[in-house]
Amino acid sequence: MKDKPTLKQLMEITQLSRATIDRALNDRPGVHPRTRSAVEAALRQLSSGAPARASARARQTPYDFRLLAQAGDAFTDELTRTAVELGPEFAASGSNLTVVRCVGASDDEVAARVREAAAEADGIGIICTNTATTTAALRECMTAGKPVVTLITDVDADARHTYVGVNNRAAGQSAAFLIGRHLQAHASPDVAVVVATFSYTCHEDREIGFRSLLRQRFPNVNLIEVIKGADSGAATYEATMRFLDEHEKLDGIYNVAGGNEGLAAALRERNLTGRTIYVTHEVNRITEPLLRSDAIDYLLTQDLRLLLRTTVVHLKSAREGRVVPAQAIIPIEMHSRYSLY
Repeated sequence: MKDKPTLKQLMEITQLSRATIDRALNDRPGVHPRTRSAVEAALRQLSSGAPARASARARQTPYDFRLLAQAGDAFTDELTRTAVELGPEFAASGSNLTVVRCVGASDDEVAARVREAAAEADGIGIICTNTATTTAALRECMTAGKPVVTLITDVDADARHTYVGVNNRAAGQSAAFLIGRHLQAHASPDVAVVVATFSYTCHEDREIGFRSLLRQRFPNVNLIEVIKGADSGAATYEATMRFLDEHEKLDGIYNVAGGNEGLAAALRERNLTGRTIYVTHEVNRITEPLLRSDAIDYLLTQDLRLLLRTTVVHLKSAREGRVVPAQAIIPIEMHSRYSLY
């Protein structure tokens, strides 16, 4: 007979307080739906014996993990390069991690690749939109006893075991602090945000964090528009040019997504490079030269090696039936042109 999950185990997985878990378990009012979902997912994880039953076989040969990346081209290149560099280290610890490029893939295509990986691999890491199509496939994967770890951007708590990445709301707050401090002496500066789609929870959380800190700390700053850039250079360029046609000035811009080559080109054409404070995410083949040339002022990022190492650790732990936390938050890093090596 399987032991009933304890409050201590639920606290370890969800990183929630004893009181919050107690309220969720007893269906008391005042519990956020996402919190309730996290507790329910932890209960299912602890009650499922599938990973533990599979662990004996899996330990005899290296684990085959897949990392599906429904992300921008430049970021996926950097992720793949880092995974290849860490390949010997992972192999020495009994794991293989293969990046599956899903650049430009639809949610239906990503869901199909999730199901394919669930049939062939020992576990899945994934960067994806939080849509019903994708999360349904991830839940099927978990039901089959295969662990799911999300990276960079999260999905519903009951569709994965662990999220690995930065606190995206705090990342948005960091961007707001950088821009707000630069513009603090301005009477009424205008700032815009570029997003791809709020189906990426990281985009939504970054925009929320950015907006909330500007409102609290820098009420002089006007957040005038959210620009939809579709995570591509061409779409971001066109959207930014339309925005600049409608507004006389732009004192700061925060891009939570990709498409930075398009955004930088639009600012350059309007003679705003170096005049508009520009903050975005990730160091890659697109953003690094833009940072070095002063087109971008600050990059917010994370250590990709730490990200992938942490992902593999939690995939292995979940595969072997061990308790894993609901989140593994890694530090936010900030770069200016002077901090790049």
